[in-house]
Amino acid sequence: MEARRLQTPEEFLAAQKISTIAFVGTMDVEKAPQQIEEEQKRNDGSTEYWGAFDESGRMTSHLINNIHHILYDGRIVLSGGIGNVSSLPEYRRQGGIREIFRAMFADMRLRGFVFSSLYPFSHEYYRKFGYELCCSPLKQKVRTEDLKIFPCPYKVRMHEDGESIQPFKDVYGRFILGRNMAIVRSENQWDWIEGSPWKDRRYRYILEDETGARAYAVLRAEGVGDGRRAVLKDLAYDSREALYGLLGFLYRLSAQYGFVEAVFPPEVDMRLLLPEPYRVEQQVDTHGMFRVVDVPQALRLMRHPQSAGRYVIGVRDAFLPENTGVYAVRFGGGAVEVTRTEDRADIALDVTTLALLALGYAPLDTIALRRDVEVRGNEETLRQVFVRKNCYFADYY
Repeated sequence: MEARRLQTPEEFLAAQKISTIAFVGTMDVEKAPQQIEEEQKRNDGSTEYWGAFDESGRMTSHLINNIHHILYDGRIVLSGGIGNVSSLPEYRRQGGIREIFRAMFADMRLRGFVFSSLYPFSHEYYRKFGYELCCSPLKQKVRTEDLKIFPCPYKVRMHEDGESIQPFKDVYGRFILGRNMAIVRSENQWDWIEGSPWKDRRYRYILEDETGARAYAVLRAEGVGDGRRAVLKDLAYDSREALYGLLGFLYRLSAQYGFVEAVFPPEVDMRLLLPEPYRVEQQVDTHGMFRVVDVPQALRLMRHPQSAGRYVIGVRDAFLPENTGVYAVRFGGGAVEVTRTEDRADIALDVTTLALLALGYAPLDTIALRRDVEVRGNEETLRQVFVRKNCYFADYY
């Protein structure tokens, strides 16, 4: 079995056929080559296609690696977003996807990738490849009329097709500051906000003052009658006042929508912002998974306390053995030094759990309850290093 990046139009077509069969879709075989050619012309290098081939050269499995730049403790790092993981039914359980991941991870490490992410059909399945649940967004549904308590002093306008999306970019750039895992979007990664208000019932609103854009909402109408909802597909704001303004604008939609539904950043708990918590519906979604592609690099770039300290961490990575090892991490004054060592580890864990700690999905005391974790000492330093962080991963791909 050979796994490699796809290069030719014929390979891209074969990959699309695999995905169509695997996801029980349809495609126009005659039009597909032209569509693929046009898609590749628009590709700015942020999308890679990988395939596995049997001994006869037939492609058996396929996936897409979307190249993202994400925020990680104040830095911008490379992360790959996996999608379209698919195999022909007659070739399943023969190692095609496994070989693609092996070849792709090796290639990603050489090119400086720190993380990889995906939206799983099964968390258990992808844990075999080192991924772990790192984002559980809180979907909140409120009655539109309850938003009347928020003022909206901003000028609001609906964004039309063909207009510049620079105001959205400006607000989003400020909004994601300090939020781990947030994607620093490329030009192509803004395409998903497209959609016609007249045809698709998708609406884009910008809130502005004399300084420029301060907030935005991209929403879609869903449901009918009294149950119609304004579902926010994307939102951003640059201050508490701008958040209030956004909520105040949404109140103006109460004649059309009985409810507003959105995934807000973790700190926005509508039960604490609205007068009657009983009228707020909340649902925790099991969301995206991340894995550490390069363990020493993830430790080196991770934010550490300014005060000097040292800890030793042992990492097991059954799928990517080059990550396996014991690492001594010395920090202080903004500098971090990571070296392999034979010292006894203060904490030993699987690479899946390292993603949780590095990204800050949960603090040490929560992580220590996992079966793969053994805390052996130096707990005060470990608690100072591995803390819960502001995580926000809301882009689909």
